[in-house]
Amino acid sequence: MNLPIDDVLDELSAALARHASLVLQAPAGAGKTTRVPPAILDSGLAGAGSIVVLQPRRLAARAAAARMAAERGGKLGDEIGYHVRFERQAGPKTRILAATDGVFIRRLADDPFLEGVSVVVFDEFHERSVHTDLALALVRRVQQELRPELKIVVMSATLDPAPIAAWLGGCPTLRSAGRTYPVDIRYLPHSPTGPLAPLVAAGIERALAETSGDVLAFLPGLAEIRQTERALAAKVAKEALVMSLYGDLPLAEQQAVLQPAARRKIVLATNVAETSLTIEGIKAVVDGGWARTLRLDPALGIDRLELNRISRASADQRAGRAGRTAPGVCLRLWSEREQAGLRDFETPEIGRVDLAGPVLELLNWGERDFNAFRWYERPPTSAIEQAVSLLRRLGAYGDLGLTDVGRRMARLPVHPRLARALVEGHSLGQGARVALAAALLADRDPFRDDRRRESSHASDSDVLDRVAALEAFERSGRRQSDVGAIDAGAAKAVLRARRQLLRLLET
Repeated sequence: MNLPIDDVLDELSAALARHASLVLQAPAGAGKTTRVPPAILDSGLAGAGSIVVLQPRRLAARAAAARMAAERGGKLGDEIGYHVRFERQAGPKTRILAATDGVFIRRLADDPFLEGVSVVVFDEFHERSVHTDLALALVRRVQQELRPELKIVVMSATLDPAPIAAWLGGCPTLRSAGRTYPVDIRYLPHSPTGPLAPLVAAGIERALAETSGDVLAFLPGLAEIRQTERALAAKVAKEALVMSLYGDLPLAEQQAVLQPAARRKIVLATNVAETSLTIEGIKAVVDGGWARTLRLDPALGIDRLELNRISRASADQRAGRAGRTAPGVCLRLWSEREQAGLRDFETPEIGRVDLAGPVLELLNWGERDFNAFRWYERPPTSAIEQAVSLLRRLGAYGDLGLTDVGRRMARLPVHPRLARALVEGHSLGQGARVALAAALLADRDPFRDDRRRESSHASDSDVLDRVAALEAFERSGRRQSDVGAIDAGAAKAVLRARRQLLRLLET
C-alpha cells in the first residue's frame, strides 16, 4: 500500500547520505514510523550496522516493529525486532530495533560508543520525555566527539523543525504531506462536571448512533477505562466489541486492537493512541480531554502522575485519528469556550520533573560538568543542583564522582530514592520485599480502591499493607484485600517488575 511518506523517501536517503543528521516533519498517518527505517536500511546508509528507532512508549515500539516486520514479510525478532522493559524480541540478525528511550539510555551506559549502531531515529520527538531529551543529547555527543559517521534522524508530526535542525548543526529538514480526511469537531454546549467515565460512555453511545465504523475514546488511565467498560457493558455489548488499549497491554491483545474486527469496535485508550499507532476502522473519536502526566511532587521528592487537561496539540492529534481513512467525527467532551483556554503544547518533561535520575545516568556515563553538557533545551539550573544534592545525600555521588553505591543504583530502572532503598534492602537480606515495594511505587497502582479500610491487620504503613496484599495475591490469587480490590493484570506487572529488579540487584 502506497503511503504519503513514500514520495520523499528517495530525497530523505539522499539528504542523509550527504549530512550526519536530518529532521523530518510528517503528520500522523503519513507512514514515517514504519517506512523511514526500512528505507534507510535498503539505501545502504546503515552499512553493516543496525538502525535503532526510539519510541516514547512500549506499546508504540512493539507495534512499530510488528508492522515493519509484516510489511517486509519477515518474522518479528529476525530482521526487525524490539526491546522494551521486560521484553526483547531481537537477535544477531536484527538490523532495525524499535526500543524505548529508557532502555536505550541503559544501553548507552554499557556501550558508550554505540558500537554496531549506524543510525538512531527519534520518532514522535514532540512528546519530549526527559529520557528522550537525554538520549538525544548523549547521541549527539557521541556523534560530535567520537563517531562523526553516526547518523541521527529526528521525526515528528507536530514539531517545528527549525529549532532542532539548528541544534543539530543546521542539518536539512524535510516535510511530507499527510493523507487525512475532514473531521467534524463537535463540542458540548457547556463544560460538564462529575465523573468522567459516565460522560465518555454517553459520548460513545452518541457516536455509535450518529456514525458508522469504529469508535476510539480517550481516557486518562486504566482505572477510567475499566469504569467506562462497566458503564457500557449492558448498553452496547450486542452492538459492538469493547476493547482496551494501554501501555502494559500484552502484544497479542495489542495486535488484536489494531486490526479490523468482525463487528464494530469501541477502543478505550489512554494517550498511547495519540501517535505512532494506526487503528484500522476508526471513524469517530470521543475525547475525554484529560491525561496523566509526570510532575515532581515536592512533598515526596519523586515524580507522580497528575491528572491534567490536555493541550490543544494533543486534542488535534486525537481528533486526527478519526480522519485517517475516511471523513470522521470527533466529539470533544468540553465546551468551545474551554477549548480556547487550553495551552498550545504540554510543557516538556525536562522542565517539570525531578532530574535525579537523568543526572545519575550522566554520572554513570562519565559526565561531570553539568553546566557544559549540551541539552537541546537546557533544564533549570536549580533542578540540576537539587538533583546533585539529592544524589550526594543518597551516597551515590561524592568528591571523586560516582560511588560504588551510585554505580549499583544506576543499574536499577527506578527513581534514585527507590534505587537506594533497593541497594540497602538487599544488603540487609530484605531484597525481595523491598523490590516489591519499589515496583509498587514505580509502576501503575494495582489497587482499584485507594481508600484504606480499617482492619486489625493494618500496619502503620500503607506501602507495607499493599506489599502484604500483593504477596497474598501471588500465593493464592486472592484479589480482595484490606487496601482495596486488586487488578490482576496490573498486579502481575508489578510482580514482574519485582523479579527484574531482583535480577539486577543480584548481578
